[in-house]
Amino acid sequence: MKNARPGDEADRPEDPARRRLFLSVALGAGGGIAAALGASVAGFILGPLAGRAARTRGRLDLGPASAFDATREGKVGPQEVVLTRTVEDGYMVRRVKERVLVVRDAGEPAGLAALSPTCSHLGCGVAWSAEKKAFLCPCHGGVYAADGTVLAGPPPRPLTRLPLVVEGGRVSVEMEKLA
Repeated sequence: MKNARPGDEADRPEDPARRRLFLSVALGAGGGIAAALGASVAGFILGPLAGRAARTRGRLDLGPASAFDATREGKVGPQEVVLTRTVEDGYMVRRVKERVLVVRDAGEPAGLAALSPTCSHLGCGVAWSAEKKAFLCPCHGGVYAADGTVLAGPPPRPLTRLPLVVEGGRVSVEMEKLA
């Protein structure tokens, strides 16, 4: 080891500017690493939610408008449409069947309305009874009129109306309400 002479670096007092520079660089590097890790974790957690919201937008095509002319004119009762669609839930992709009830509604410009077939009481599926001219819930005796209003039983509210769109000769419903 060398002998320390006066004026060597060992004898000099510490420079506060160097200490501040080192501290600034260390804090900046640590902050950058923390931000990168935080963004990665947030992307991992929130990514599926943002992707699912983007995939559920749009319309579910029910078919040509002419297929519902008899319902619109009151010649037949409500029509049930069963379709299959792809649903992405997080990292899982599956195919599900959707049921939509298309009913006559003279108050709408298209003369039609779409209803969810899910009973508002406990979520059972309702079915149209041509004999009783009503939607019946087989589980708890709920009865709905052709327009979805409650006629009897325990359901607390009418069947849910779905946004129906008739455009370009096709009938569709907005998918946000189905998801």
